[in-house]
Amino acid sequence: MRTDGIDSGLKKLEEDYIRALNLNESSTIEEFIQTFLYDSWDYNEQNMEMIASVMGRYSRGEINQTTFGPSFDRMVNHLRGKLSKVDSQHDYPMIHSKMGASILVSLVDGLVIQYFAGVYSMDELRKLTPQLKRSVLNALSISDEEGY
Repeated sequence: MRTDGIDSGLKKLEEDYIRALNLNESSTIEEFIQTFLYDSWDYNEQNMEMIASVMGRYSRGEINQTTFGPSFDRMVNHLRGKLSKVDSQHDYPMIHSKMGASILVSLVDGLVIQYFAGVYSMDELRKLTPQLKRSVLNALSISDEEGY
């Protein structure tokens, strides 16, 4: 399962994530977030078995934190970079902090876990996307007064 020192499943998840971000050519944060959410639902639904396998190997210690953490950081940092480029006018201050991308990722990951647990179907998440987008935009519009 390992290739070049990184778990092959984790490597594929990271590559897919970065590729999806690069393909998101939205010109506004509103469009970017909406596309990101819909893309996330689609990807997670199509790849849940691989995601569950990687997370299972991580929880069993087969993928250590020194491998998993940096991979996750690369994904979040790439997201932060894309968000910052789209928000060149700084209309959403939290985007330009470390916390901004993490807020978006935590929302998506939390909802994917709830999908995995049977709380939501992907159809329900797709229907909730406009409301979720507004929630994310509200969170990202907060001023970075705490210096995150």
